[in-house]
Parts: sequence; C-alpha cells; structure tokens
Amino acid sequence: MDNSEPIRITKYSNRRIYDSTNSRHLTLDQLVELIKEGHDVEVIDSKSKEDLTQAVLMQILIEDKGSHLFSTSFLHQLIRNREGVLGEFFSDFVPKMLDAYLETQDSFRKQMQTFTMPNQWVDTSQEMKVPIFNPFTAFNVSGQTPSKPETSEHNDTEHDEVHELKYRLSELEKRLNMKEPNN
Repeated sequence: MDNSEPIRITKYSNRRIYDSTNSRHLTLDQLVELIKEGHDVEVIDSKSKEDLTQAVLMQILIEDKGSHLFSTSFLHQLIRNREGVLGEFFSDFVPKMLDAYLETQDSFRKQMQTFTMPNQWVDTSQEMKVPIFNPFTAFNVSGQTPSKPETSEHNDTEHDEVHELKYRLSELEKRLNMKEPNN
C-alpha cells in the first residue's frame, strides 16, 4: 500500500467507521494502528460528505491519552484563545516543531546505529577488527596498525631517550633531596 495516498474512511451516524479503501469496518483502535503504521487517513461523513478528519483525530487523542495529555486549565486557555495568537501557534508552529523534532530523532537514531557498528571496524568477512588503542604511539587516523616491524635503530633511539629521561629524573631527585631541610 502506498502511504502517500490517504486511506479514505467513511463515518456513519451510528459512530461506525468504514475503510473505503480496503473495504472493511474498523474500530477506533484499528484506525489508531493504521495511523501509527504511517498511513494518513481522510475521514468523511457518510451523509453530508463533510471532512471530519480533524474531529476524529482529536477524538482519538482525547479518548486515548487526552485526559493526561492536556490539563483542564490548558484546555480552558485553548478554547478562550483559539482565534488569536494561540490558534496560530497551534496551527503553524507546533506542526513544524513536531516535524523538526521527528527529523532530528530519526537523524540521531541513524547516527547511533553508525556509531554502534562503525563500518571501518568490520572487514569483508564481517569479523570485528577493533583498532587497538595505545596511548604511547602517535594517533593513527586510518585505524591500521603499522605493517613493518620497528627497526632496531628506532628502538635504540627510544632506549637512549628513556635512559636520558631516567638520568634527568634521578638528578632532579638529588636536587630535591638537597633542598629538603633535615628533620
């Protein structure tokens, strides 16, 4: 079924609803499930052919979780100010805000999926190849480990540097010991 075309619902005076698109009677709960699945609906009165979509959607909201969704004071304010700025707020701003929220939520979910299983950590055999983090080596952006073993010249240089650092540390300790007063 193409979700871009709304499902045409006919509402009868006895409160029964009929899915004209799929030729079946629906309960209000089944209509809610259709909407949750991503389908848009268009509700038409069987006699007057009036569009009742907004009224039925509000009925669903109120009967489903409406008693907790809107406080009594909020509903009073909404009724008192529905033609002014508050009406514009609900008809213009709230739908845009909800769309932006849902887009952000979807984007965040996609980013988290990428984060939880980065492609560069999986090879062609679908086995994980998590890079090993060594804080004492230079940062490797590619995530690849060096293919060549380190040369002995490099090891000698490191050994000399370590030896030099140890010597400097011992000299500093000696200086500190000389400056400490005798207890």
